[in-house]
Amino acid sequence: MKRHPQLSRYLDPKRGNKLEIRFTNGAWIRATSVGAAIRGEHPAAIAFDDVLDDMGDMNWNNIAQWFRKKITPMLSPGTAIFVVGTPMSMNDLYHTEMLENKTWKSGVWSAIPNWDEHKADPLNIKPVELWSEYRPIKFLLEQKEAMGELSFVQEYLCKVVDDEASVFPRMLIRKNMDMDSILQTDKMDGYRYVIGFDPAHGLGQDYSVMICLKQDDDGYIHFVDMWRRNDFPPDKQADMLIEWSKRYGNCPIAVEDVGFQQMYESLLAQKGAIVDYRPSKVNNRTLKQGLLNRLRVWFEREMIIFPFGNDATRTKVGILLQELETHAWRDGLIVDLGRHNDTVMAFAHAIDQFTYRTPDMPVIMKTMKGGDWLGGETQMQRISKHEGLGGKIIDRRGW
Repeated sequence: MKRHPQLSRYLDPKRGNKLEIRFTNGAWIRATSVGAAIRGEHPAAIAFDDVLDDMGDMNWNNIAQWFRKKITPMLSPGTAIFVVGTPMSMNDLYHTEMLENKTWKSGVWSAIPNWDEHKADPLNIKPVELWSEYRPIKFLLEQKEAMGELSFVQEYLCKVVDDEASVFPRMLIRKNMDMDSILQTDKMDGYRYVIGFDPAHGLGQDYSVMICLKQDDDGYIHFVDMWRRNDFPPDKQADMLIEWSKRYGNCPIAVEDVGFQQMYESLLAQKGAIVDYRPSKVNNRTLKQGLLNRLRVWFEREMIIFPFGNDATRTKVGILLQELETHAWRDGLIVDLGRHNDTVMAFAHAIDQFTYRTPDMPVIMKTMKGGDWLGGETQMQRISKHEGLGGKIIDRRGW
């Protein structure tokens, strides 16, 4: 403003500082930090511009209280608050105070308004930008590639994918990263192997994905390897299924049980391949929600181990982790906010074929007489003087 030929004439050169601008007509503009103590002022307008940040230690509840008790009381009849920013959490200031409050005039504007429609049918529905003069679609798609799916969804599409709304929180899915292990291209003894397969609906569209998992004697699931292509026709994909099945000891192959996927079972039969083909029931929303919820339980039990020992391994595992992070809760349902979820579905089909195993936990009991007190507020009532609880070491393996 000081350099502007017209506006500079209205600045008061004797008053103001780096946080405040004073004008010759008595008006002022003052900047302050989020959470600062402000009392006694009654400005004509209050403007919030990207005041939320998910990189620090912001407490959403404290910010909401600050807004209610310090900022809102500053308003007078005829004054207004203007807020613009990127949503960071379903519990942030925008959601708790504004978007769900009818007193506010509010809205959410995505940089690509038809992103969900485009993602569902990329061949027939082209993405359309909101602001073509300043954010053309080519630039937006380049940004998506540069910053990654998760950051793009939040920053440009205004969709919340934080740990509170995330189905697969970042810290949870990265709980067991084996920095000494790498992808394995051969079967090892002592493990049970399963392949999950999620085929694409056409060349150059979605990816066809195979993910191989194995389970050890303690019940832990290990990521073995992943095949992911979008340029293989069904016949060549069937050849890869046969190759991978043989590679890992003719292990089962789990695939979504719908008409298109059933074609692959016919192709395998035509090639004379003997494959343990396991249908995965996800042909409606309820079944798919159940599959993803069961996958989430495996992560909550901390029973999934990812190799992370070299660049090639980290690249493949990273694709799966990024797709997992784009799944969020919305109205009690799991929704996919990313462009692809092929690796997640292949991973879920495979892991759903395993049974959760309880680790070895011996239970030791001593010999007791009937009616002896076992703890708690009252003693057991004696039923017979000859009854007793015999004791021994029980090895509970759970399978």
